[in-house]
Amino acid sequence: MKQFEQHKALKSENLIVGLENPDDGGVINVGETKIIQTVDFFTPILDNPYDWGRVAAANALSDIYAMGGEPISALQLVCWPREEIGFDILAEVINGGLDIMGEAGCTVIGGHSIDDKEPKYGFSVTGIIKDNPLLNNSISDKDTLYITKPLGIGIIATAIKKDIASEEEILEATNTMVGLNKEALRFAKDHNANALTDITGFGLLGHLSEMIRDTKLSAEINSDKIPVINGVEELLRKDIYPSGSQRNFASVKDKLIYKIEDDKIKLFCDAQTSGGLLISLPGNSAINPKEVKETYGIDIWEIGEINTKYNEKINII
Repeated sequence: MKQFEQHKALKSENLIVGLENPDDGGVINVGETKIIQTVDFFTPILDNPYDWGRVAAANALSDIYAMGGEPISALQLVCWPREEIGFDILAEVINGGLDIMGEAGCTVIGGHSIDDKEPKYGFSVTGIIKDNPLLNNSISDKDTLYITKPLGIGIIATAIKKDIASEEEILEATNTMVGLNKEALRFAKDHNANALTDITGFGLLGHLSEMIRDTKLSAEINSDKIPVINGVEELLRKDIYPSGSQRNFASVKDKLIYKIEDDKIKLFCDAQTSGGLLISLPGNSAINPKEVKETYGIDIWEIGEINTKYNEKINII
């Protein structure tokens, strides 16, 4: 990254969030409105091409929501082995992506495709925000932590590749991934969130460690309160665990304080695709999950708090 940080093109006075202060998306000030930019694409994680397209779109949109923004436009990114896989399959993928973009009110204005031996699909998304962006580490002491989707996507994706995931597990994982974080953002804004991020490739603990970086604050989470997709813990006991999640575990282990079993810690490091939001609300917020479901149509779980006990460590009880 250092070679990029030295480049004057990345030092624009209009740049609010970028390489020097990385977050879920880049933010550029263009006057009264700020522009948010992000990009994400990946290889198939589901066998159903339409569902893969839906997940890819929801995943790409998530970074806009995680910055507090509204998605406006998107460009498709396609890598396709046209000799091996027909364009009829690609059409299903694209239809899935367009349906989710339509649900988000985000206009797909074009894109680019190349021949590739391995199929890949995703989007570059542009969003706007008139207020200040919601950063991932603007937390305060005594904040309460909430998440809006259960964990376990990475483990189920690995089980799908090994052809051992049940139909019920695949369906629950799919429904989790295609859910937009639009209403979760509305909840966060309505309740004056101090900080916000989405739980994706670094897993819950990886993104939580980013939330407390350079703050001199720490996080304390209750392992029994963290929701998990049905069947995931059994898959983990069968040693179904993706390599990306293993790297997450290794990267955050020195930042953790815990006495619970390693399997739970590994689950909390599981790399998610199109995961939920991790929200840090002021500690005096009174949140009723039932009322949140009725008002915003989303599930929410209180999992812990921010405090000053451990100096940028995560204590898991």
